[in-house]
Amino acid sequence: MRRDLEALLFASDQPLTLDRLAGFFPDVDRKSVREAIDELREEYERDQHAFTIVEFGGGFSISTRPEHATLVKRLFKGRRKQRLSRPALEVLAIIAYKQPVTRLEIEEIRGVAASGVIGTLLERDLVQIVGRAETLGHPLLYGTTKGFLDHIGLRTVGELPQLSELEDLLAEKEELKQLATARGEELGDEDFERADADDGEADEEAEADETVGESEEDVRRAQESS
Repeated sequence: MRRDLEALLFASDQPLTLDRLAGFFPDVDRKSVREAIDELREEYERDQHAFTIVEFGGGFSISTRPEHATLVKRLFKGRRKQRLSRPALEVLAIIAYKQPVTRLEIEEIRGVAASGVIGTLLERDLVQIVGRAETLGHPLLYGTTKGFLDHIGLRTVGELPQLSELEDLLAEKEELKQLATARGEELGDEDFERADADDGEADEEAEADETVGESEEDVRRAQESS
């Protein structure tokens, strides 16, 4: 069964839940399927594979190990990603942290209409209707989906960072933007993203230079000793 599970996880482009995996093995209970998944993960760890089994988005998936992330990122460098607009990110953040939440509550926080943005998030399977509020008119309540967890790489909503942590990060970015404005320059969110990518490449180059330096030092010592 382990190899069958491996084939399923490898072939799927999204996490597979335990219930769905168990559905492929009618004569096996969920506990046995979970144990087989753990055994596969242990096998990958023991044999030092470049990939492992991760649990996020409400399911399981085969994924490259974190230490290879920078290298793999270079493989996809230059490919355009379909990104959410700033309004969509704002609405998604409100829903994620306040769910279940109504459209009116979202609009009260943002100060602008949100129906169009909510529609976009529904189409992209990032949010869903989770019920109706027990208030006048019984408005729809919105919450995040498993697709949302998959998108950000979390297992549960409880793993979202604390709001205080986000406030500190945003405050730091705003200070940098204000400093740039005072100097007649302009910084946008894309500049911070580019800086993060450059930092990753710089770390790689530094590690390579350090390795070369150590090799040259070894040669020098060998020559002196001879």
